[in-house]
Amino acid sequence: MGKLVSRRSKRSSRSRTQRKVSAAAELRQKIRGGESVVVRRVRPADIALYPDFIRNVSADDLRMRFFAQIAELTAEEMKRLSHLDYNQEMAFIALDAKSGLMLGLVRLKDELDHETAEFAVLVRSRLKGHGLGWLLMHRIIDYAKEKGLRRVYGDVLTENKAMLDMCGEIGFWAEDIGSGFTRVVLDLNKPGR
Repeated sequence: MGKLVSRRSKRSSRSRTQRKVSAAAELRQKIRGGESVVVRRVRPADIALYPDFIRNVSADDLRMRFFAQIAELTAEEMKRLSHLDYNQEMAFIALDAKSGLMLGLVRLKDELDHETAEFAVLVRSRLKGHGLGWLLMHRIIDYAKEKGLRRVYGDVLTENKAMLDMCGEIGFWAEDIGSGFTRVVLDLNKPGR
């Protein structure tokens, strides 16, 4: 019986190690439309990819993500997005496997309770409906589970039906929080999540 417990302990320990490795692992996948993408952690050098990326996101999509009209990100905003405190934040970038161009980004920032984190996601406008947002959301949710978080949430403009529909399909529940915003919440400890 002692050996069985020992094996379980080793297996549990190995699973935790594998989880740590998988959180850092690079993911390669094709999305609808045939684009081959690489999803990996954001690196400081990725700051150079932001200007082209933002130019290829419509003004309306930027407004839906940042809740304000913006034409470009400031140097400080780009630095903040590419230099993370990995104890409290994580971001994954989607790159075109051939060209290396930035196709999308998903971020997760821990709340003070260390059980909850807020997400934000943005993809090139031409790739909406190709499954890239779905892929990035699942990547950050998997990371949140591996980290041991209890819930993930995001505030979404109520008019952003595409985002609300995607979150609903993934399993988020929605709550109207007023002023034109809906909060979507995913409880990670529920069975089936």
